[in-house]
Amino acid sequence: MAAAAFHQPIAAVQSNRVLNNSGAHYEFGNVSMRLIPKGSKVNMQLSRNGIYGSGKRNFCVNQASSSQTSVVDPVSTPLNNSSGESKKKSNEAALILVRHGESLWNEKNLFTGCVDVPLTKKGVEEAIEAGKRISNIPVDMIYTSALIRAQMTAMLAMTQHRRRKVPIVMHNESEQAKTWSKIFSEETMKQSIPVVTAWQLNERMYGELQGLNKQETADRYGKEQVHVWRRSYDIPPPNGESLEMCAERAVAYFKDNIEPQLQSGNNVMIAAHGNSLRSIIMYLDKLTSQEVISLELSTGIPMLYIFKEGKFMRRGSPVAPTEAGVYAYTRNLARYRQKLDEMLH
Repeated sequence: MAAAAFHQPIAAVQSNRVLNNSGAHYEFGNVSMRLIPKGSKVNMQLSRNGIYGSGKRNFCVNQASSSQTSVVDPVSTPLNNSSGESKKKSNEAALILVRHGESLWNEKNLFTGCVDVPLTKKGVEEAIEAGKRISNIPVDMIYTSALIRAQMTAMLAMTQHRRRKVPIVMHNESEQAKTWSKIFSEETMKQSIPVVTAWQLNERMYGELQGLNKQETADRYGKEQVHVWRRSYDIPPPNGESLEMCAERAVAYFKDNIEPQLQSGNNVMIAAHGNSLRSIIMYLDKLTSQEVISLELSTGIPMLYIFKEGKFMRRGSPVAPTEAGVYAYTRNLARYRQKLDEMLH
């Protein structure tokens, strides 16, 4: 099943990019993006290889730079025809949240946190199934964490999307690498979706628990203590992050980078982790610190939100029994699906 999913090309190359005084400008066919430095400093020590810092606040990163904001010009979706007529942005947008599929350390019941481990065979199948569930929902941009299990989930999910667009990961490269990876075909660029990876969407850092078996850890420290480390809001494990600390970075990144895309009418998918997504859902659903600690997210099950008039409305997971309700809620999604039917049949 997994092998059959790779019928669609997946690219991880640099987009066409022009540097100027106002930042980096990317073009993806109908998508034009400028990354503008916000001027705010990252108030922490950074390490490219993983864990950094000392004392209470330790985080895990794969890459870091000055904080940036993405500004995207209007994006054409299948709802728009290709006649060259002036396009109008919708006053609503879809937001898809999906936790990565099962990882190798999930399978072994180990504390994973920011350790970079890939999906299992089951995880690959979960990612493909997630893709089937969102195959009729428009996606203009993809955000993932810097960890491979989230990136694999996003890529595998998009192989199932009926629009057949190709995800292209944006990343910094040397001048020579940018030349080698440049895409010259305009048609290919029009069929591309930009993918932004961000360490701020990483799983929370479990500190000294990372790599330990969860049952053995409970036997060693006691179930009550381990439960506090795993499920309390503001108490971190030794040399790790609490959910509160994870929420600080994940929600700030969402507000600064992803929410503006939705306000512009761009449809966004986020592939990330249990705790970074719980943090974002806490913000979207206005949950209290007590409510969020009992929120459980299954691997590979996408959640759909509609952003309209500055508000987020949860529509659940678009799977067979509830799909009609999801599409009945908004005419835009129904029209999008109808347009896909017309294009592909």
